[in-house]
Amino acid sequence: MFKLLLLMSPLLLGQFSFAQDAGPLAPETLAALPDAPVPASSLADGAKAESTSVVVVSTPPDRMPPEDCSLDTTHSRKCRVHWHQLILSTTLFNAFEDAGNLYTGYWYREETTQGDWWDRYINSAADWSWDRWDDYNPFLDDYVGHPMMGAITNDLWIQNDPKSMTVVQSNSWPYWRRILRAGAFSTAYSFWWKLGPAGEASIGHNGDHNQPNANGTHESNGTGWVTLVTTPVGGALWTMGEDALDKHVVAPVEGDGRNPFAMLGLSFLEPAHATANILRFRAPWYRDDREVKAKSFWTDPAGENEVRFEKAEFGRSGSTSGAEGEANTVSSVVPGVSPVIRSPSSAGELPVWPRPGGEHEFGAWWGLSLMSGHLWGYAGDVKYMPIDVRYTYLISPHDSWTLRYAPEMTALAMLDWPTPGAVPTQAQPEAQYLRTRAYGSGVSPVGFETDFLPAKRIQPFLSTNGGFVYYDQRVLSPEGSQWMYSIDFGCGLHIFRKARQDWSLGYRYQHLSNANISEHNPGTDANTFYVAVSRFRSKGYR
Repeated sequence: MFKLLLLMSPLLLGQFSFAQDAGPLAPETLAALPDAPVPASSLADGAKAESTSVVVVSTPPDRMPPEDCSLDTTHSRKCRVHWHQLILSTTLFNAFEDAGNLYTGYWYREETTQGDWWDRYINSAADWSWDRWDDYNPFLDDYVGHPMMGAITNDLWIQNDPKSMTVVQSNSWPYWRRILRAGAFSTAYSFWWKLGPAGEASIGHNGDHNQPNANGTHESNGTGWVTLVTTPVGGALWTMGEDALDKHVVAPVEGDGRNPFAMLGLSFLEPAHATANILRFRAPWYRDDREVKAKSFWTDPAGENEVRFEKAEFGRSGSTSGAEGEANTVSSVVPGVSPVIRSPSSAGELPVWPRPGGEHEFGAWWGLSLMSGHLWGYAGDVKYMPIDVRYTYLISPHDSWTLRYAPEMTALAMLDWPTPGAVPTQAQPEAQYLRTRAYGSGVSPVGFETDFLPAKRIQPFLSTNGGFVYYDQRVLSPEGSQWMYSIDFGCGLHIFRKARQDWSLGYRYQHLSNANISEHNPGTDANTFYVAVSRFRSKGYR
């Protein structure tokens, strides 16, 4: 059951992914936002020429429709599979599934770290039960979770295959070829997930040891034909069902642009499409065959797709050369920062924020802690997995560093710890039954982040946050509290894949404590590694 929840969790945060969906911005929304602060100027007149990364404006349209390759017979280069993006998205999905198994399954963690890892992996693959259908996993895992996994991997292929990405559901050869090509990829991924060196044969070593099922009625090595079949076959049926809903239900009601929360609600009708979009850093409602708009401050303003990075030389003249060697007008939108190259085609559009990022940031991060620390808390062997939504506002910009106010909301926090006083019995002999898991949500209204090298595409940062999480039960102790206060200190790297979009890798040392508001306050410290995605907007700029 929890595997199904893990597959759905990216969609729960899909509202905060960064799509390139253009939509008009209501004036009252702009008016409600604070003005952009002015960075401190340190660029003296007559400064020497320097080389830096700047944000420039080029001339492509807001949205380039993909080439229609569904009937191509010339083997055009434009119609070849986008292998780089396919491998990147699939690797991200694989890592997400592995992290979910490690967090939710005690025996995945225990077995992965015991013995010679490579020998156990080889034995797990060699001992696969090819003579048995059932693997004795829960029904929802085998017949709902795995078909959904197959549908997600189908969509990962489709969105990177020009011969498939623009094909809508119909009784035609291009559509059935689309299903067959995606099904072949889904089958390959299913075998990789079960038998590959980054799947369940290596992370958890399913196959080389027996374990009881959830009901304690059978022991098996967790292998069988069932998921190798239900993943691609069930995935194909799931994909065709979502294609039908997209064509006959979702597309007719999309209109010219809706509230992003309404668009997110529609995306729940197509969870596999939505999740695959998020894995390529698009909004869940993005479609390759048509333009889907959402009305929000966070969607792309007109001309947003013209903004890109370029390395350029700046000197006393106040001008530079564009990518084509033609002269462009240079305008310093904000004093003290590198000028912006503006091509004549962008006249009439909003001015361009001259650095990577912007005034307002909105995003989400997902973290995992499998090892407890003991600087402040003393409860050990605690696993922690938070999923947070974050907003930051630029309050103090400078040439070499910036300061942001950075509050967060914990959408979902999962805390897992050994059950105090539990003793193995004949009915429950395994350690996996001796752990307790609690779920909670909360806010961290106090938060600050300092970013360094703000004009660069890769920016180190330091952060701190403080707040609370409320859980569905008392945590860490029967005499503990459902309220847990938190404070953390972290660091990491922002990596800007586009001028207004970034993803981040970070680490936080997090202390969780009930501050002695209950009879017992064991407290715990989490070493949380996380990945974040964000998009930026600036009032009056693009």
